[in-house]
Amino acid sequence: MKQIRNIGTAAVVAAVLAAGLTFGAARVEAKGKGGDSQAAVCAYLLQVITYPYVNSYIKEFTISVYLGQGCDPSKLP
Repeated sequence: MKQIRNIGTAAVVAAVLAAGLTFGAARVEAKGKGGDSQAAVCAYLLQVITYPYVNSYIKEFTISVYLGQGCDPSKLP
């Protein structure tokens, strides 16, 4: 049971780190191209939401982050 808990904790930490690195990379890439970093993050989140094979839990979490970032809700499917 303890091993399962450790694996779950490791998975959550990995997901948070991956999300942070992805958002950071999107912002840096947008600033390097002279674009809007907020628009780059919103576009990335929208790609995750509209991906056909995304898990329902990840999709709902991404939608809440999308709305929390102040992205345009009219673009949601």
